Amino acid sequence: MRKRKIFDNWLDCLRPRCDCKNCFPEKIPCCPCCGPQEPQPEPEEDVFASFVVFEVQFANEQSIFWGVGTEDPTGNITLEDNTRIVLEPGYYYIAYSVSAVLDNAGYMQITPFYNGAAHLEYGIYFKTGTASSSACGSGFMIISVPSRTNFTLNYNSSVGNRSGAASITFLKLNRES
Repeated sequence: MRKRKIFDNWLDCLRPRCDCKNCFPEKIPCCPCCGPQEPQPEPEEDVFASFVVFEVQFANEQSIFWGVGTEDPTGNITLEDNTRIVLEPGYYYIAYSVSAVLDNAGYMQITPFYNGAAHLEYGIYFKTGTASSSACGSGFMIISVPSRTNFTLNYNSSVGNRSGAASITFLKLNRES
């Protein structure tokens, strides 16, 4: 059994791949007894934003309107008007939820629109069987934005609604094309 040097940090002697005879078994650049570390690049700044609305009545065949929850200071994710969220090129993780009390039996459908097209595959559909029923749903997606685009969530329903609420969060992913 090898005799190990006692380190200030007990993890230093447990580093794998070190050949300095004080650690085992092979050398790695982060082991303090094996030489200096190479400089690491600075991590990229996180880019994210959120938008919310609550206690509203959604309009049929209209985009949901938003208020800023958390602003993106980098300008990659901005609210252009009350309904259009502008996304600069890149990849985005998006999570959203929408709820409302439907006045009568009917349905609520939410459809994301971006890159010049509606995307039913990421939409929400909720049907109720009685009046004054809550309808809710959430959606999650990762999308590619090849060029600047407007993102909207569009509301459709067969009946009136009240007590509507919605939230949406965008996280720009650190990924090259």
